[in-house]
Amino acid sequence: MSPSRSVRHLRPALLATAALAVPIGPALLSPLASAADPVVPAEQQLQGAAPADLWSVADAVVAPIDGQWSSSAGAYVVNGVPRARLNAEMLLVHAYAAIGDRPSAGGGRHDDRIEPLVRLLTGPMYVATLEGKVTQAPEAGHSVTTHAPGFADASGNVNTMHQSLDAVVMRALAAAWRARTAAHLSPEVQALIRDRVSAVARSPFWRSPSRLLNQINWNADVYAADATVTGDPTLLREDYRAQLQWFLARARKTAYPKGDTNLASGLGFHYLPNRPPSTSTNRSDTAEYANIAYGALAYYDQALQAGMAPLSAGERRLLRDWTRRIAYGNWTNAGYLNWDSGKGVQRLHLTQYWLLALRGFVAGASGSASAGWLPEQAETARWLLHQAVAHYQQRAAESRSVILPAASFGMTGSNLVSDSFDGLTGTARFASTLAELADRGLAGGTGSALPAAVSHDADLGRLAVTTPRLSTAILAPWSPMRVGGLEPARLLDGAARPLTGIGGSGPGSLGLTLRSGASTLIETEPGKPRKSESALKVPAANRNASRTLSGTLTVSGTDSASRLGLTVSHRISTAAIRTTYTIRNSRPGTVTAELRIPTYGKGSGSLTVGQKLSATALARQRAIVAPSGGRFTLGLKGLPRGATGQVVKVAAQKGNPTPGPQLRIRFTVPSGTTRVQRLIKVPAAG
Repeated sequence: MSPSRSVRHLRPALLATAALAVPIGPALLSPLASAADPVVPAEQQLQGAAPADLWSVADAVVAPIDGQWSSSAGAYVVNGVPRARLNAEMLLVHAYAAIGDRPSAGGGRHDDRIEPLVRLLTGPMYVATLEGKVTQAPEAGHSVTTHAPGFADASGNVNTMHQSLDAVVMRALAAAWRARTAAHLSPEVQALIRDRVSAVARSPFWRSPSRLLNQINWNADVYAADATVTGDPTLLREDYRAQLQWFLARARKTAYPKGDTNLASGLGFHYLPNRPPSTSTNRSDTAEYANIAYGALAYYDQALQAGMAPLSAGERRLLRDWTRRIAYGNWTNAGYLNWDSGKGVQRLHLTQYWLLALRGFVAGASGSASAGWLPEQAETARWLLHQAVAHYQQRAAESRSVILPAASFGMTGSNLVSDSFDGLTGTARFASTLAELADRGLAGGTGSALPAAVSHDADLGRLAVTTPRLSTAILAPWSPMRVGGLEPARLLDGAARPLTGIGGSGPGSLGLTLRSGASTLIETEPGKPRKSESALKVPAANRNASRTLSGTLTVSGTDSASRLGLTVSHRISTAAIRTTYTIRNSRPGTVTAELRIPTYGKGSGSLTVGQKLSATALARQRAIVAPSGGRFTLGLKGLPRGATGQVVKVAAQKGNPTPGPQLRIRFTVPSGTTRVQRLIKVPAAG
């Protein structure tokens, strides 16, 4: 076997993270879904497993992938092609099963496949040079992804190369190395692992200070794999520490010339630190990549044990604050993301990015547990993981397949979702994540629940709240997704079921519109900036901070038009949001108001389009069931005389693709001051 290969005539790939994506979609799933033998028992096994039984869940979800194994090719083959990511993820599953001495009857335990998979990844999928050369470190801030030595699909297409692919292959080879005795790996294959891992990790492309923007997690994966395989912890002690220090030093200082900081004022994540702060992508939190980058801390305790010099007290405090920002600002109690993304529909609510974020946070938090940046940090990671597994089971039951749909909540528009894609690699990723985290000791037990918490970021104009009953976010207007204003941009229950929506603006959103004739004077959820609309005012103790929520939190904002003013105040508790609209009207003409209470999801709920409600009916508290299955109680006070309500159908929006029926309340605004209250109470998810 040739020890390496060269690729000529390369076309540089400059998109920083396009190769992170794996194909997901319905076309290639239909033959699998119709194969009753592997899939139906897998569904039953998945639903019968306790969420804490990580290996039973992993065994269930890999069942439909098992049929893709080709013993002649020594690979998992889909449509005649072995893909590097799928095979690396499955090598992780098999290697961890061997390490954990899992039963050999089905599921993830296939010791006989480990050596062929290693040969595949270190042979035809290994790129030793490009045009006969080893790639040097790219210029700082440039998103170069093609490089050598590294890994690519066996087709020879260098555009499949990416730091994230190297990272998962390196983790897989390190796991295979640990399983070498149990799997009876030959001396030749062990030598291949040592050669490839060392060559990649110690190449100029990977050594500090080289990195992909601020995604230092890929470097961390590579350094840790090298330490495991070679027994030399130098990269983990030195380069890993240097990467952490660079990231933290530029958390609030420009990372690259003419660029942005790594983190915003409240420690939200800037996806493009090489671009100016005005770049629209950097005007939003990017939760999925925040958690992916946080995965660098998966090796923090390991590095300290290997002799890494401790970080400074200031650096450790910043890591503590960032940990809390991610835990309290990016996650719901259902194990799903409280999700905003500067990548918009290209990443928002994609299943594979939820799973990448899950691995990043749980591995990062458990791998740095000795630091205690969260109370009961390891147990919080355990609990969140088990909640996420239960959420996966819930979604699998709804879709009647262990392979989840490409996206949650009917989200569409990503170029990663089309009929030519399949969901196998993402499913394998979920299994490998569970296998790795079981190896980290996170199977079993109950863990420690996330507390009710609030997170604020003034730079991004984002306030996020997560409690056992609900999760929500109030966002500054962000034009790319037409979302944001002075209202909760989304509201989910404790099971991550949308109640009022997942985004959108104007007629489809939760909010209030004030009009004069056909002209809109004030819109509380405009989805694009309005000069007259204020930033959200939060208490000083919560500004640019992430902390637990005790009691209630009151925030407010204002807007105005000619001789018309509005103050919107939200009093948020663990189970309710009480909103007060204070309207000051001194206009000579008629001002009409439209108060909207939307629901979300396909199917039936308790609201019926065409239904009309009188002022008397509107004054009574009303239990509402959204089509998503979530429930909330609506209470209204202070509606002027003559107010009427009607349930209407609303149009889908890019950020709110599957709206349910909406209760629309109309009234004439009297002169003077009018106060209208809206109370939304969310019960425990049933």
